[in-house]
Amino acid sequence: MRNITIHADAVFNNPNNVDGTLSIEDMHVFVDNIDVGVISSKEFDVPSKNEFKIPLEGTFSLSKIYEDNKSNLLNSVLKIVQTDSIHIQYKGNIKYHFGNFSYPYKIDKEQKVSLK
Repeated sequence: MRNITIHADAVFNNPNNVDGTLSIEDMHVFVDNIDVGVISSKEFDVPSKNEFKIPLEGTFSLSKIYEDNKSNLLNSVLKIVQTDSIHIQYKGNIKYHFGNFSYPYKIDKEQKVSLK
């Protein structure tokens, strides 16, 4: 089997007067409750008092997903066919850096993606 690559933009708003940088740590992607892998991004700048986007990318092996989830995979495929959508969840940590200070933010974001 082949690989699948997911591209996403994480949108944030920094209401503070302080800028900095963010880094992603162990951000897992779940598709219909199946852990398909980890996404990554390079460290990026955070502008002060502004909204910003972070490009995310992850490449996952379809054969590994199949092997690790044989028992649940058929149910997920049937659900996708019935609803024309998939449920994607992002779980992990994003760490904010400013000088020697750093602070982790826990991410647990879900979205329903229409396949129509």
